[in-house]
Amino acid sequence: MCLFHIDAQSHGRSFEVLPNEVENAELMVEEAVGHVMMDLFGEAIVDDVAIRFSSSSVGQRICTIHIQAQCSFQSFRLYPCTKEYMELVVGKSMGSLLKELFGPMTIESVLVQPSIMETY
Repeated sequence: MCLFHIDAQSHGRSFEVLPNEVENAELMVEEAVGHVMMDLFGEAIVDDVAIRFSSSSVGQRICTIHIQAQCSFQSFRLYPCTKEYMELVVGKSMGSLLKELFGPMTIESVLVQPSIMETY
């Protein structure tokens, strides 16, 4: 298994999700991310979704999203099966998904690393 850490951010005056609906939004994102990762890897575990809203000095709000998921490196369904290509494909897929849910969204980073169990 490998761990994916995905960070995204959006700036705007309004979002489809209100700050007081964060828990429901996290559950919705968790389910949707699970489906996307299943399509790419055949199996997936979404460990964590954290959504935070804050204000900036120019009257806009900032929405940050952190996602952590586990997938099997060997079951990646696209070619080439490289870390860089996985990060690229997962980043594009998450960008499209999050844009549907939150509006314009920037994927700040996608990091793939071996799970702790594989490092021993």
